[in-house]
Amino acid sequence: MIHENLLETLGATPVVRLRKLLPRPQDRIYVKLEGTNPSGSIKDRAALHMVEQAEHAGLLRPGATLVESTSGNLGKSLALIGAIKGYRVILVVDPKTPQSVLAYATSLGAELDTVNRPDGNGNYQTARIRRVRQLVQRIPGAYTLDQYNNPHNPQAHRLYTAQEIGKDFDRLSALVATVSTGGHLGGLSTALKEQFPALHVRAVDAVGSAAFGHPFEPYRMRGIGLSWRPGNLDSRPVDSLHRVTDTEALSVCRVLAAEEGLLLGESGGAAVFAALGYAAANPGEPVLAIAPDTGANYLYETYDDQWLLDHGTPLETLWRTPEELLRHARHPLHPPAAVAAGPGLTAESGRVTAGGRA
Repeated sequence: MIHENLLETLGATPVVRLRKLLPRPQDRIYVKLEGTNPSGSIKDRAALHMVEQAEHAGLLRPGATLVESTSGNLGKSLALIGAIKGYRVILVVDPKTPQSVLAYATSLGAELDTVNRPDGNGNYQTARIRRVRQLVQRIPGAYTLDQYNNPHNPQAHRLYTAQEIGKDFDRLSALVATVSTGGHLGGLSTALKEQFPALHVRAVDAVGSAAFGHPFEPYRMRGIGLSWRPGNLDSRPVDSLHRVTDTEALSVCRVLAAEEGLLLGESGGAAVFAALGYAAANPGEPVLAIAPDTGANYLYETYDDQWLLDHGTPLETLWRTPEELLRHARHPLHPPAAVAAGPGLTAESGRVTAGGRA
């Protein structure tokens, strides 16, 4: 198939069924591999849709400067879009951003603005947001997509990602999706519950994330969680929340690679861990976990023994065998909890005005 540019290859990501890492042989656990998108993550979908909607509204003009806070994947997406569409891209990052992500973005012409000092709680996200505000005010014609609060973020998944899933499944018992900006969790859960009314939506967050109102604490995982509640996080279609630890997610990443040949990012490991727990409690029911990115982003970190040791993760704390991992999945450190029905979550403290002054 011939395409006019790389962006046209976005979407139609594969779904793979786990064959070996299962609580029971009859269990049906599927993983949607969003790492096969052009820049390697699910962020390609939201980034392109947000950019196109801004273009259509006349908010993003040719040659404009895109400024965005990112922990990695959205930065890769915007670097690719900027290279193809001719935008200057400035990414506000921090020391936790994987080096492979930074190299990818700069290779495509993106500029990096690194925030080296966290806020008083030890997190970089709010510090990055403040820096975005400063740059948007300082640079003529600068524009920020504000992925945390931009409604076109979840809309991309309602319109496109959910349609792909709906074509792949005649029946689906559970959707397991991670929390970051709330984009794919909200968009997918809303759309898929229309097709599968009995669908159970399980949100997956990092232990230490404050997205669902828990106290913020620093954690190791990238691409999951926030230090505040993003505006795009709508709790209404969410049935349960599973808070996953670094040990649980990192262990899944390594065992999945060795047993299933699946190289996932840390948030994908967290999603699969939560899916294993759901399958253990619901034998034989079809459950779909969304793996937001590829483990290729973290080969020299998550999958590197020395890097883990150097960054405070003793190897003996990780589980190495399927049997050990499944035992912990049946009895996780933080069992899933019901999410009370109520209004969507908002996050005025983290808001940046898209296309204008912060």
